[in-house]
Amino acid sequence: MKKQTKFWSLVIMTVLCIGFSSCKKEKDETYPSLTVVNQVGGKIISVELVGYNFYPLSIKIGQSQTFSLDKGMPAGYKNVFVRVTCDYSIWENIYGENTFNFNNGATTTITLKEDRTLE
Repeated sequence: MKKQTKFWSLVIMTVLCIGFSSCKKEKDETYPSLTVVNQVGGKIISVELVGYNFYPLSIKIGQSQTFSLDKGMPAGYKNVFVRVTCDYSIWENIYGENTFNFNNGATTTITLKEDRTLE
């Protein structure tokens, strides 16, 4: 009887050890996000930065949209080139381009302005 009790105790302990050690631990990863604001008379149709191309979009004047950059930042967090394309008229798209700094877990807000600058 003692041998059988020891055997089952050993089996239970082994199963518990395997069960607890094989559990996946969630990664505590946070990513930056990007909010794009439109102050131009057309609609923003795309936002591009290294590793991301958000298209097709339809961000109208006075509206904004936030994007999660959950694939990470392949070019790093500093001086990241961002290009915003706005469908301004039937004949013309306008582009706003600039470099921005991002921080993990924080939202960077950029605005396409009427004078075609991206700030």
